[in-house]
Amino acid sequence: MKFGLKEGFIIFNESFFISGQEFMEPFIALRRERLNRGIRFAHARCLEIGALIDPVLCRENGNVFYADHLSTEELKEQFAWNTNFDSRQLVEIDYIWKKECALKECVDGQFDYVIASHVAEHVPDLIGWIEEIRQILKPDGQLRLVLPDGRYSFDMKRQPTRLADLLAAWLKKSTCPETHLVLDFALNKINDKDIPRIHAEYGLYPDIENLESQIPFSEVLEWGERTLIPDHYEDIHCWVLHLGLFVKLMMNLAEHGLIKMACVEWFDIDPSKLSYEFTVFLVSEKNREKCVESWKEVYEKIRISPYQFSFAQHLEQENIKLKQELTAIQNSFCWRVTSPLRQLVKLFK
Repeated sequence: MKFGLKEGFIIFNESFFISGQEFMEPFIALRRERLNRGIRFAHARCLEIGALIDPVLCRENGNVFYADHLSTEELKEQFAWNTNFDSRQLVEIDYIWKKECALKECVDGQFDYVIASHVAEHVPDLIGWIEEIRQILKPDGQLRLVLPDGRYSFDMKRQPTRLADLLAAWLKKSTCPETHLVLDFALNKINDKDIPRIHAEYGLYPDIENLESQIPFSEVLEWGERTLIPDHYEDIHCWVLHLGLFVKLMMNLAEHGLIKMACVEWFDIDPSKLSYEFTVFLVSEKNREKCVESWKEVYEKIRISPYQFSFAQHLEQENIKLKQELTAIQNSFCWRVTSPLRQLVKLFK
């Protein structure tokens, strides 16, 4: 379920949508292409969770339904404070997933595909949330997730998600973000409007030590105190993940039977298309061995490739800089003046 952040903050993907449509287009197109891949809309029954004003699946394509934690009218009220949020673009909600109800009690029947783009990082109990979705999938149905890579989002200063964090939320059946996660968010979130500049300046190696947090410390404790109010929901990114970390956590959970979903496809970040998010396709798999093996296979593949990818990107950036420096030298006055001398040296070689 996707919720609106407190005034002054907006979630990762909408923030780029508002701050610059042109900046959004490359990775939005990539996201939609990936999530729609292979779906036969004429036959498939699809559910998108938390689509808000930016659905990945279009109702016009076929049997597409939308779920959220509020009705369309209630969502309009929730986002009324945000003048950048065009509530007229909200999708019509078919199913309201109330926090006190299991998802299977809120929908009618099962689905071939459940899509959640930039939603999973918000849910207070990720383990329980995935299991609830598994229960409404058809036997060969898929859960397709897109999550921001925390190393390149406004979470880049925050602590990466630990297995203990996921387990604690699951044991407590958390319906609101835990206090320590809210404090971590409030202490370390950077301004989402700075993200494009940081990407342009640092590429894959942001200098997080010198980045300023957005929320002043004088307000941080207020964020924490609000979580002590019963049933108060402070909308944050509960989970700070990247593909490798997500896969490792899923592998650990699968080994102990806490996740009964296998990985069938995945996509990592693609900076060439300004895509700093990762995608995973999951299917229900009750055989623990097969489930674990699916995550292990992915982990073995990405354990090396992210470094190689990053190193290649680093070399490419260095190569561009060297070419620029060489061009500047060749266009300089001294280079032109000494040209005859260089030609003379060549003759005597």
